[in-house]
Amino acid sequence: MMLAQLVLPLLLSGAAGGGNEIVLILDNSCSMGVESRDDRGRRYPANDPERAAVLGTLIVEGLARGSADRVGVLAFGDSERDPPRPAQDADAIRALPYSQGTFYKRPLEEAGNRLRSSTLPNRLFLFFTDGAPQDLKDPSEGPRTLGVSEGADFETLVIGLFGSEEIRQTGEQFLRPLVRNPQDLVFVQKPREVIEAFTRGYARVLGSRPETGSLSPGESKTFEVGKYVVEVLVATASSSPGPAYTAKLEGPQGNVPVQASGDNGCPPGVRYGGAPKLCQPPHRHYQVFRAPNSPDQPSRWTLSLPKGAGDIDYGLILRYDLEASLAVPATARVGEPVRLDARLLFQGKTFDDETFFQADGFAAVATLDGQEVPLRHEGGGRFVADWTPSQLSRDGAPTPVQVTFRNAWMEQRARRNVQVEGFLDLALVPHPASIDFGQWRGERSETRRCVTVDLSRSTNADRVPITCTAQGTVEDGVLSCGPVAGSEADLGNGRKGQPLKYEVCFAAEGCCGQMAPHGLGVLFSATHPHYAASAVTVPAVVKVDETGFLRCWWPWLTLAAGMLGFGWIVAGFVRPHDFDPAASVYVAGSEMGLKRASALTLRETPGGTRGFYRNARMCLNAGGDFVRAPRAAVLVLEAGPGGSTRFVTAAGLERKVQRTGKWEPVPAEELAIGYTPNTVYRLGSLYLKWN
Repeated sequence: MMLAQLVLPLLLSGAAGGGNEIVLILDNSCSMGVESRDDRGRRYPANDPERAAVLGTLIVEGLARGSADRVGVLAFGDSERDPPRPAQDADAIRALPYSQGTFYKRPLEEAGNRLRSSTLPNRLFLFFTDGAPQDLKDPSEGPRTLGVSEGADFETLVIGLFGSEEIRQTGEQFLRPLVRNPQDLVFVQKPREVIEAFTRGYARVLGSRPETGSLSPGESKTFEVGKYVVEVLVATASSSPGPAYTAKLEGPQGNVPVQASGDNGCPPGVRYGGAPKLCQPPHRHYQVFRAPNSPDQPSRWTLSLPKGAGDIDYGLILRYDLEASLAVPATARVGEPVRLDARLLFQGKTFDDETFFQADGFAAVATLDGQEVPLRHEGGGRFVADWTPSQLSRDGAPTPVQVTFRNAWMEQRARRNVQVEGFLDLALVPHPASIDFGQWRGERSETRRCVTVDLSRSTNADRVPITCTAQGTVEDGVLSCGPVAGSEADLGNGRKGQPLKYEVCFAAEGCCGQMAPHGLGVLFSATHPHYAASAVTVPAVVKVDETGFLRCWWPWLTLAAGMLGFGWIVAGFVRPHDFDPAASVYVAGSEMGLKRASALTLRETPGGTRGFYRNARMCLNAGGDFVRAPRAAVLVLEAGPGGSTRFVTAAGLERKVQRTGKWEPVPAEELAIGYTPNTVYRLGSLYLKWN
């Protein structure tokens, strides 16, 4: 499958007219096929023990064989002074020996010379490697040696196969400068992925979009070929090492003969001591087909694999006799619209088939400043777009403009260079010429005032990109400016220009202080430094009164008050003390009566449980009745912390001394520590005892 993809680009390129010059540098260092060890004795297996890179190179050579394409293969020498080893045919490719090092410089130099001197219209540099160079110290040396930095007109594709992340990082810094586009650097992890990388990379670089797949023994693949296809290419390769196979391709004219076939084994008699099995069977085999097709009518083709062989991968390429064309002025001026006129050519004439344009995901786009812009079909096969250059060509070099026509099978591109020069006259006339945001008082949250500035009275502000920048700084405030959506100028023919209205806003932060700043404004200026003298500053005036403490903080104050109030209420119920649940009292009119009296739990007396900010208490009046109000009582006992008690009111309270049987007044200091359990107390005609 990967092999077929490889073929595809080559043929496509050759079809476009004149063929392709393909220079392929093949890494033949020992690490590709031979196990190695580092200074510490660590073993590193070969990166390509199946010689997949050799197989991919053979497929490229086979596809180009007998066509207008020209393939040259270069391999490393045994030292940095040795010239690269060339290979032009399949036998020479198989016979390339493994070298003693990874030497980039001489092969890059030779590849650049071949590509720059080639007279073929399409040129490709292809490089496959599994290591970092031993003869380059600075990554910038590679592109200088190859000639990429000189603006040479050839495509690039670099494929890296690395055995460890550390080696990959080292190698990448040398490989990335060698490609013209970031997507031209491809990394693979396994040898079998090498063929696919070769194939898909070629397809993308040379303008082909192949279909790939696999076949098992006894299976077949039938595919429809539409009009305008002038050649059908199919590449096949065995999925794994094994015996040779014989695939079959049938078209409208019957069986298609094989154009090239073989395996990726070594020449007879070659052996490598460090890899005794490298050159021994089984090998991977390949077959490629290339046949003409009538572009005037659809056709059907079938690829089949007879029974008895192993699985194969295939790639199908349909080469259209279509070529992209782009008409654009050689020069343009900054800010002036330029019409891009693109079309496909079939046999040298404008191609116009609406059915073709509506099928297979057809698309036409222009690439300008790294962005894709859709082309619109104006009929008659003409695809157009309008481009307004916003800056001069960089460093005096022309600005590249590319159009691409693509569908599921093909991708045709045309490039032109446009020298963008000169500048438009620019005079900025903002309205209003000054901004007064007015006066207001700050609030707890951000407050904002906005004014719209109109540039429609300016000269060429509709064509030249403008920026609006806030000037000055303010504590507690922010000045901002930005274009108003939908205010883009109408340049005619459905083209949109630059925004002509800008919204300027001043935002005062929440809880701000007094503000009356000086030196505020917005600067309107063109993005290109050429127009620096046309910049205009619009002054801005604003006055914001201080928010005020209460206005700013009242929600927090209210919340704090609420939390304090809630805490006060909760404390009112939680903080007071209760009597011990088992505490009780006996009350009688005589001491003997205490023995007959029933105990009354203190918590069951009126007021005997705690209340809101009130400790539990026991109140007893002169008649021996329990009451709730302390002022009506002659004795008041109040609960304290931890089950303790104290006498709040107890004038004349006496206690009986058990040792002498006499009564004595309770000292004032003992009233504060409450009653003593099982002690008899007397208050007037009342006798009491607490348990």
